[in-house]
Amino acid sequence: MTLPNVESPNYFLWQPVCHRFGSTVRCSFDVTSAEFRGINKGDARLFTGFLAAMDVCVGKLESWTVRRFVSPYHAYDPEEDDWRSLFGLAWRIDLMITDVSRYRAHGKAAAYPGAGLDPTWVDGHDCVAGDEENCVIIATEGPARDFSFLAESHVGGELELIEYGYSHATVLQARLDLGTVNLPRAAESVRELLHQAKIRFMTTDSSQTALRSAWQKPAEWTIVA
Repeated sequence: MTLPNVESPNYFLWQPVCHRFGSTVRCSFDVTSAEFRGINKGDARLFTGFLAAMDVCVGKLESWTVRRFVSPYHAYDPEEDDWRSLFGLAWRIDLMITDVSRYRAHGKAAAYPGAGLDPTWVDGHDCVAGDEENCVIIATEGPARDFSFLAESHVGGELELIEYGYSHATVLQARLDLGTVNLPRAAESVRELLHQAKIRFMTTDSSQTALRSAWQKPAEWTIVA
């Protein structure tokens, strides 16, 4: 089957961050789709196009992983009472890139438009959050950097901290992976986590992030000798 070329954006690519491990760079970012077209396994053409759209790493795409999750950070309206409005569907992409000539430590905070098709995606796949999903809470620092309330609230959850070095300051973001949860039953505790983040003036959804003009400049290039 020959896939059609897609020229208009049908994905959004969020907050790429690159880490160097010797001669290899790992680039991680979130992907959402307003068109309810998801990502299954993906392929080199799709992810090479994403890299070009974000302009964060120049090299050879060696391998990748795709992980589906839901998060209030990517929800259309997390303030709605219905639990279905609390969890936006997304995919966490990790790309391993070799023969790197240059890379950025991170991209901008707002979404990059991305165009492409995943040939492993089959129409009819569930692209709407189900009752059981992997859930990730994402919060960006406020006046304080203390994210201990996240780890303490969900013992056993995996807490990842990511630094973004903008021109005015270094900004810290926390990603708390709750694992697979029953979303209707978890909604109340998730809302409480969001409340605790908000009273600390943390940013907990992507629409707020896009309004932070100081976060919209990517890092400078790092040249690999």
